[in-house]
Amino acid sequence: MQHDQLIDLTRRALKLARDKTTDLAPTQHHVDAREYTASEPHERDRAMVLASPQLVGYVSELPTPGSYCTKTVMGRSILLTRTADGSVQAFDNVCLHRQSQVASGCGVARRFTCPYHAWTYDNTGRLVTVPGREGFPDVTPKSDGLTELPATEFAGFLWVAMEPGTELDVAAHLGPLADELDSWGIGRWSPLGEKVLDSPINWKLAIDTFAENYHFATVHQQTFATIARSNCTVFDAYGPHHRLIFPLNTILDLDEKAEDQWVPLNNLVVIYALFPNIVISVTIANGELFRVYPGDRPGRSITVHQNSTPLDMSDDSVAAGAQAVFEYAHATVRDEDYRLVESLQANLESGARQRLVFGRNEPGLQHRHLAWQRALTLADSTPC
Repeated sequence: MQHDQLIDLTRRALKLARDKTTDLAPTQHHVDAREYTASEPHERDRAMVLASPQLVGYVSELPTPGSYCTKTVMGRSILLTRTADGSVQAFDNVCLHRQSQVASGCGVARRFTCPYHAWTYDNTGRLVTVPGREGFPDVTPKSDGLTELPATEFAGFLWVAMEPGTELDVAAHLGPLADELDSWGIGRWSPLGEKVLDSPINWKLAIDTFAENYHFATVHQQTFATIARSNCTVFDAYGPHHRLIFPLNTILDLDEKAEDQWVPLNNLVVIYALFPNIVISVTIANGELFRVYPGDRPGRSITVHQNSTPLDMSDDSVAAGAQAVFEYAHATVRDEDYRLVESLQANLESGARQRLVFGRNEPGLQHRHLAWQRALTLADSTPC
């Protein structure tokens, strides 16, 4: 993000903090409780997510030719490789023979061997070895291989489409946010690993926790609220995506400084909500990525949490500090946000109340749900 833009956002955040207010939506908004509990909305949600471009990681996870990483999207294992010419390719991580996974984790490999019967593929997905080949007269190593999925690197992130042969137009998907996301460079920072939360909450309930800071003063009293202001947010929408600015508690100190002395990221956290299921958080030293997926039933979701840092990870003390920050953020989401909303899920499923209310002070929350609603309405009206 350009410095002038950060300064402008800092001005807006500082004014809100001074006025003890927040950006406001035009009205309150209501959502039917069934959106979190019923099978029909859940299946529509799953189809919506799968039909969208999938942001699955940082480009820094494939640093050199020969690098590979595996990702899971709604129970489906994906293998991504960086080939000799530097391009990124993606495949269903499924052997042609008996459907075993041919790779796990991340690393460097030019070939992948199925652990079941040793069928072997190169990193372009081509089948190169079939032991006992006489038993498979219809298999042709030169033409057969792993099922390829559309893949690209864009704005510093790895993207795939879940349907072979479909168009993957990430630039069109991101629209005006593409250059801004790329400018941060967080997808090229050092990756710090991946943590998974398999939670008994609806995927929308999980994402709701990232869409407002109104809850900081209560849910995060001893954690995030000691760092960031509660119920104070700068909001901007970009089509189905949006950006939130969470001012830190230090922001009022800027009243004592000239603007040319401001260091915006010492006083702000920048949150991006990418349609339909991605949350990205940018601070001065961290680039967090949350991929939130609908589970196999309405009351289950999978959150994949990653982090990256621009800090020098060759210094052991710096690396340990970066990992500690990652652990702290993950534990807070797991033990405070998600643990609390487990009880919300139970209440929603009880049928005690038919609607949830989102306040004017929760514009990000409203925008997320309205974007999902518009997408689903459009899908319903599109001829098959």
